[in-house]
Amino acid sequence: MIYSATLPAQGAGGTDVVAVAGVYKPAFYSGDTVTDVTVVAPDGFSTVTGAATNNVTLSVRRLRGGVVQQTFAALTLSAGTNFAAKIPLNIPISAQPLLTADDVIDVQMHQNGSGVAIGAGLLVSVYVS
Repeated sequence: MIYSATLPAQGAGGTDVVAVAGVYKPAFYSGDTVTDVTVVAPDGFSTVTGAATNNVTLSVRRLRGGVVQQTFAALTLSAGTNFAAKIPLNIPISAQPLLTADDVIDVQMHQNGSGVAIGAGLLVSVYVS
């Protein structure tokens, strides 16, 4: 099962943006282990270059009853990490989530320092098997 979220544009230093990737349902059981998390920018996306301090962090989270239970994967656009059109990046899994029925998976985009402008259309995919 693949859960995906498309993020809207966010101005440098803007407030957090959150997009829902989906609701976990064991009725369609293919597994409950998150195997990979990736992000890819769409065709025509203007490259965003990572920086040491003024950057952005993508956090992939598990919610239950509308409350964040866990951040299980995160990527900070630091020096050497860039968003470029059609070039996927892995988002490291920091802790395996314990998915149960009706858990929501979402993605939060947070500006660090004065931040960096991010164009619309980043696609974050969470692979569960």
